[in-house]
Amino acid sequence: MKVRLLALSAEKNISFAKFQARVVSGIKNYANGNETFEHYEKMRDLFDGFQDALQNDELIVIAVGEKHYFKLKKAISQAFEVDCVQNPSVLNMLENNEELTNEQRKDFSSFPEPATVFLSKDGMYSGFGIDNGEKFIVILPIDSDRINLILRNGVAPYLAKGIGSDDVGILSESQHFDNEKVETAISRLWESGSVVAVNGTANSEALKNLGEGIEHFSDVVIFTPYVEDKGEVNVTEYAAQLSRVSLDLSAANLGASISDIYEAEGSKYICISVASAESATVRKLYLEDGESEEAFTESAAAELFELVGERAAGIRSIGIEVSDAPAATEEEKPMEKKSSKKTATVIAIIMGVVILLCAVLAIVFKMQGENGSLASTFRKIFGYETTTESTTAAPTTTEPTTVAPETNENKLKISEFIISDIIELEKKRQQEAENPSESTSAPEASTNAAGETVPATSEVAEDKGAPEFITVNGEKLPAKDAIAGLVTSEMGEGYDVEAIKAQTVVIYTYLKYRDNGFVIDGVQIEKNVSQEIKTAVDDVFGRYLSYNGEVALTPFFETAAGGTSDSSLVFSGSYPYLKAVSRLDGNPEAQTEGYENTVQLKRGELQGILLKAGFNIDVDSDPTKWIIIRERNNAVSSSVGYVKSVRVGSQDLTGYEFITKLSELGLKSSCFKLSYDSTSETFTFTSYGTGCGVGMSKTGANALAGKGYNYERILKTYFAGTTLSKEENI
Repeated sequence: MKVRLLALSAEKNISFAKFQARVVSGIKNYANGNETFEHYEKMRDLFDGFQDALQNDELIVIAVGEKHYFKLKKAISQAFEVDCVQNPSVLNMLENNEELTNEQRKDFSSFPEPATVFLSKDGMYSGFGIDNGEKFIVILPIDSDRINLILRNGVAPYLAKGIGSDDVGILSESQHFDNEKVETAISRLWESGSVVAVNGTANSEALKNLGEGIEHFSDVVIFTPYVEDKGEVNVTEYAAQLSRVSLDLSAANLGASISDIYEAEGSKYICISVASAESATVRKLYLEDGESEEAFTESAAAELFELVGERAAGIRSIGIEVSDAPAATEEEKPMEKKSSKKTATVIAIIMGVVILLCAVLAIVFKMQGENGSLASTFRKIFGYETTTESTTAAPTTTEPTTVAPETNENKLKISEFIISDIIELEKKRQQEAENPSESTSAPEASTNAAGETVPATSEVAEDKGAPEFITVNGEKLPAKDAIAGLVTSEMGEGYDVEAIKAQTVVIYTYLKYRDNGFVIDGVQIEKNVSQEIKTAVDDVFGRYLSYNGEVALTPFFETAAGGTSDSSLVFSGSYPYLKAVSRLDGNPEAQTEGYENTVQLKRGELQGILLKAGFNIDVDSDPTKWIIIRERNNAVSSSVGYVKSVRVGSQDLTGYEFITKLSELGLKSSCFKLSYDSTSETFTFTSYGTGCGVGMSKTGANALAGKGYNYERILKTYFAGTTLSKEENI
């Protein structure tokens, strides 16, 4: 069958590329490689392509953005000379949506009279199909949040019925069974108070698709980055590693993963895994005869949900148990058996064998841009992290009976890191802990960068002194070498020696604050260290900051927006030594590349972003009242600073919550201003600086060093009221 895909969109960006890939995947069973994808920026050009497609193609898929959605529906009606009528199902879904006017409800629920409607999760921007027995025309919204459900529950059955496809038939037959598995798993997670972190492999998209629209899904399921293994490990062990990594990098109590499709001895299979702190369970699932890879991936995702639900409910699951417990001296490879997923008997049988001696996996961040690793760690805790998505290659599909030893060359690497839940966990902990400004006692517990709860910070008098070794990413290193490598990852070349010393103290203090034996994972560490940094580290090694007898929390970031921010603008409480610092004389940080970042959006574009993010705004009201900055400091000027409170529609947010929930705006910090031009109907956002804005600015520290400040004075500037102490064994 000849298939033509036509898209009307002003931009061809990463988001659009993902959308295109999903659409192609959804209809490729009918194309057999005989499809073309055409991109248009103007409606009239799209219709020229549509007219040509009507003459030459059998299946025509047209995708449009929100801006042209209503226009296209009317144009299609006119082209086929039919009326637009309201669809009762869509209208019913929209009845309780108080954000919509009656006119908008009418527009969303009206479709060409002969159309088959493909419902979205909320009724808005639903798709539809028209056919005359010879030509099939499918209209889709360019909307990443809605397209999965529309393709799976609308387009797939529609085309399967009209055109016919065994592949889609299999998908349709299993859908109800899969949904039951997913709903049961989500219910078990919610009722047990559990959260699962899923490794973001390519096939993890299938889990997002299955979970779409299920209550509490986003509350109990989070996604961490895909991990690439450079070494020789068998696929079963690799699946366990992926689930453990997701557990380690999140605040969840379960980790999970679904692998790519591998092939061995003529059979294709997927490995799914669930890990707790004690062990991981792995199942190997095989592709059945006549089953498409798409249907196979989706049913494997459903079975992973089932496995997760069993672990959350404390039910013993069948699969390969991979334990973290060190003991045995011999490692055996479990026997695996091929069976059917459809009858829930897809089992890889364990003959009483547990894979032992699992090495602790080291994770090395491959960070993008200038920002260093520990500064990024603090951004995750204090409220700022911006990354882009990427994909990485699959591991080897061979399964040797032994796992290759861990070396620097085959450590796991992360190419992206998106875990906003860590920030929320830290905020919650701060709300439950005593306010540091009212008490000098240490909190009951703290949370490290990976979301792990660690013991309370010890008082200075109980400290054992500077360590001889520090363990970074699973590698035990001489303490000074480790600190020098971490400092180099943050600063590299071009920084003044006094700024390097200040950075050394801040990093050492942070590691000491964690109080877990100077062990840290998931950070970038540079192996090639200059003599200048080695000397600076040697000069101040073992020195740390404390406040009222407790080790201080010492966040740092890339560039301040003029001055820094009080911790209360990020946390619910306020640290007395993390107060706002006035901008430096002459504001030297403003000379940094990327210090000022401007984003302009048309009224309709911002309206779409706000509605998509769930904000209740009156779209017919004065646009200047959609977003109102209510409270800020004066970091940049008397009228611009870090935002503490901002009202969006009827909802009040902190500045950090605003830039997080509206990450599409691309604001680099919570120091921003907003203006609106009524003539062009354009909103202009301008943000300043990069990072959380709390604690020490690396750029600012370097500027102060250039003015003659030594490292002690730099630290007193950013952490006022703290005491610079020295370990007794130094």
